[in-house]
Amino acid sequence: MEDQLHLFVAETSFYNRIVLGTFLPTSLWETWPHFVQTWLRNFIGGTLIYLVSGFLWCFYIYYLKRNVYVPKDEIPSLRAMRLQISVAMKAMPWYTALPSLSEYMVENGWTKCFSSINDVGWLAYFVNLAAYLIFVEFGIYWMHRELHDIKPLYKYLHATHHIYNKQNTLSPFAVFAAVLLGHLLLLREKSMGGTSKPVFVKEMVLTQGLAFHPLDGILQAVPHVVALFLFRTHFLTHVLLLFLEAIWTANIHDCVDGKIWPVMGAAYHTIHHTTYRHNYGHYTVWMDWMFGTLYDPVGSPKKVT
Repeated sequence: MEDQLHLFVAETSFYNRIVLGTFLPTSLWETWPHFVQTWLRNFIGGTLIYLVSGFLWCFYIYYLKRNVYVPKDEIPSLRAMRLQISVAMKAMPWYTALPSLSEYMVENGWTKCFSSINDVGWLAYFVNLAAYLIFVEFGIYWMHRELHDIKPLYKYLHATHHIYNKQNTLSPFAVFAAVLLGHLLLLREKSMGGTSKPVFVKEMVLTQGLAFHPLDGILQAVPHVVALFLFRTHFLTHVLLLFLEAIWTANIHDCVDGKIWPVMGAAYHTIHHTTYRHNYGHYTVWMDWMFGTLYDPVGSPKKVT
């Protein structure tokens, strides 16, 4: 047991050295407590994932594929994107506290995590991973649903996220990406003979991404941590799945539907933001189908029975 715990600490220390050593002088952080190093690593990593993935995806759908996925007059304004990314970045220190806490619990032997897949074998790895994902899907569905059904939780936490309730107010964008992409769109507008002011600027359009109340975002990620106490979980896989949440959250708010059943894509989630009572699911439509809250994006939309 002690050897396993030492492996966890060695692994997290390795990740800390990679990230912190890349962005900060070693003399600045090497004497800090291990937990603080881990939190700072997660903060830097989470911020990079959020900004870089947001920029790359929006560069593709708003610039390279302009008018293919989103009409040019429905692209969120730079002012609105800066406003909403500021909400996300203020919450980022709190978001990254949860994975830091889960790593602390793993390092102290409180969970059922294992360090290497060789410890359990590939079959047990995939069986436990499937159980983990099913539990997370179930947990996030009900956490999200209760954030709507329990009025104080909705009023004081989740309503912050739902002020964006029109299709053209949903976006995965990040602030520095908005500035850079805005210049690219402006240049493109001019090259096509447009005016000096981009036609996509609409002052009242708001964007989304990770624009949650901090406690709201943490609550919806709690099933990932609870699963560590229930299933034998590969530690690195758990960490990667937590950070995948940032990418997935941006993806389902971009209004671009990949139409891959049974994935709970952007089309389903856009309906959630317009009806408030349907499509609470996370990665798939299964929980909404099981509990009677699924609405299909095809058509008006019509309820799936």
